[in-house]
Amino acid sequence: MADVTPNGFALRIRALLPSGWFPAPPATGQVEAAPVLNAVLQGFGNLSAWVWALLAGTNDQTRLASMSGAFLDMFAADFFGTTLTRAAGEGDDALRTRIEEALFPSLGTRPDVVNVLADELGMAGRVIEPRSATDCKGLGSITSPATGGGYGYGTPGLRYGSRHAPFWLFAQLPTGGTDAPSPQTMARIAAVLPAGTIAWVQCTPVAIEAEVNNDFGGDIS
Repeated sequence: MADVTPNGFALRIRALLPSGWFPAPPATGQVEAAPVLNAVLQGFGNLSAWVWALLAGTNDQTRLASMSGAFLDMFAADFFGTTLTRAAGEGDDALRTRIEEALFPSLGTRPDVVNVLADELGMAGRVIEPRSATDCKGLGSITSPATGGGYGYGTPGLRYGSRHAPFWLFAQLPTGGTDAPSPQTMARIAAVLPAGTIAWVQCTPVAIEAEVNNDFGGDIS
C-alpha cells in the first residue's frame, strides 16, 4: 500500500528531482544531508497528505450510506429543501433514516400509518378503521364477549364500526396529554395516507395499553 503520510509524499517528490542536484535521502539511522531541502519537501508532503485525506473523506460523502455531518445536511437540502432538516440534537444515523424514508417511501397502507406513529412517538399508537372487522368486530358487550367479538355500543373500552365510513381512520397517540398533535406528526401521517381518505387524530393522556375509553367525541353510524 502506498505511503500517504507527509514523509511518504516528500520522498516521492524528492525521487523526481534530477540526479546529482541534491544528496540522496538518508537511510534509517543516518543524518539528513540536505536539511533545508527536506524541510521544503516535508511542507509539500504535509499539504499533499492533507489533500489525500480530504479526497478520501470526500469519497465517503458521495454515498448516502456513508456520508456524515454537513454533507448529510446538504444532501437533505438538495432533495427536500426546507421540508426535511436536522432536528436539534439529531445524529447522522437518525437523519439518514429519515432521508431514506422520504426518498423511498412506502405509501398508502395501514402499516405505513402505524410505522409513522411509532417513529414519531417512540412507541406504538393505535389505528382504528371503522369498516374493519379486525378493529371493530360486531355489536357486543364486556359481559357477553362472545357476541360480535366483544366490541359494542355505549360500552366503555369497546367500539363498533360502520359501512358509512369506508375511507376513514382514527389514530390515537399516547403523548401523555390531550393537546393537538404537532404539525410535523400531522404532515407525516398525511404524507402516507391513501388518496381520498380522512384520518382523525387524537392525543391521549395514557398509554394505549392502559386505555379504557375509546370515545372520539361521538359514535359513527
